[in-house]
Amino acid sequence: MGEIIMPKMGDAMTEGRVVRWHKKAGEKVTKGEALLEIETDKVNLDLEAEEDGILDNIAFEAGAVAPVGAVLATVGAPGAKRAEKPAAAVAPAAAPVAAAEPAAAAKKPSGEISVHEKKTAEQEIPAGVAGRRRSSPLARKMAAQKGIDLALVAGSGPGGRIVAADVERTRPVSRTGATALAPAPGSRLPVLEAKVVPLTAMRRTIAKRLAESIGPVPHFFLTVDLDVTKLLQQREQVIEITGVKASVNDFIVRAVALALRSHPLVNASFGDEAITLHGDVHIGVAVATPEGLLTPVIRNADRKSVTDIATEVRALAEKARSRKLLPDEYQGSTFTISNLGMFGVEEFTAIINPPNAAILAVGAAAQRPVVDAGQVVVRDRMKVTMSCDHRVVDGAVGADFLRTLRQYVEQPLRLLI
Repeated sequence: MGEIIMPKMGDAMTEGRVVRWHKKAGEKVTKGEALLEIETDKVNLDLEAEEDGILDNIAFEAGAVAPVGAVLATVGAPGAKRAEKPAAAVAPAAAPVAAAEPAAAAKKPSGEISVHEKKTAEQEIPAGVAGRRRSSPLARKMAAQKGIDLALVAGSGPGGRIVAADVERTRPVSRTGATALAPAPGSRLPVLEAKVVPLTAMRRTIAKRLAESIGPVPHFFLTVDLDVTKLLQQREQVIEITGVKASVNDFIVRAVALALRSHPLVNASFGDEAITLHGDVHIGVAVATPEGLLTPVIRNADRKSVTDIATEVRALAEKARSRKLLPDEYQGSTFTISNLGMFGVEEFTAIINPPNAAILAVGAAAQRPVVDAGQVVVRDRMKVTMSCDHRVVDGAVGADFLRTLRQYVEQPLRLLI
């Protein structure tokens, strides 16, 4: 009988969550067939059957969390008697069931309010109902018809509840006089409801790692304003010649990787007993996903061309968004780059990704007037800010690195050699 075990996908992994079972207990499975999908703090992946047989003894249903090494289920020989489900099975927490909405009553012509509505619409809405103001349905309907903002109405009902009489006593606010800045009636906007979103394994890991970084790691920040006019021109030529749509960030990855070769203290990690100067240059590239931030790693980025980097970044970013990254594709970075330029952010600071000694925050490129040889000219400029671990990187060391980075960025032909 074969066992399906919760695997250990990284040094920091202690547990995983069962997302879904592709097979049911008692069904026949074949070797190599996907049995279930699990979620770790970084990725989702399918676990496959290692032999032919019958799936049995499912101990962790969908939604349950299992420790590394736990037996999730077994695969028995065809025809074997099924075993009883283990008593230690962990069932997932029951999902909250939303209360059903009452059936909508038939609508009357605009402006008409029936006698039945008048009798029932003044019923008080419980204070605990999320997203609702303490007002009667009839009061809200009348306010919408008269163009009255309930935020401006004083309630006379129990506990300050707004009733129809309160709305009748209120005059609509003029839009032409001195009070024309009154907001539009709130009833014309959809009601926003409060939500409690459970923490995913990824979000827990992000919170833990960033809290660990900003606390014990003494950050300091250095910002430089780079001229990227030639780089943008070079990028267009690369795209035209190679057909590879390299981004500005791909050029920055290449420039950072080459600069790190000359500044080993920036390509380093702090330890309790020593500082490690890494012999390889592995660049982590921050990628936003619906679940949170992932940093797939471009290994040996200093030995790869801009087009190689562009192709690899696209592939890894797609795998990150679909949560299909393998551990060696998101672990082991020696430096990290975070780029918010595509959102129009001109400048920001980033939190260091441990155990890196630094992270580079890249802003948007924009045309700005600058003085060149006594003349005002328009150039494409871009600000980058490096967050440094002061235990490893001194101010002069960080500044010297940025000076080297500037040389590569402002002389982009060097990136293509």
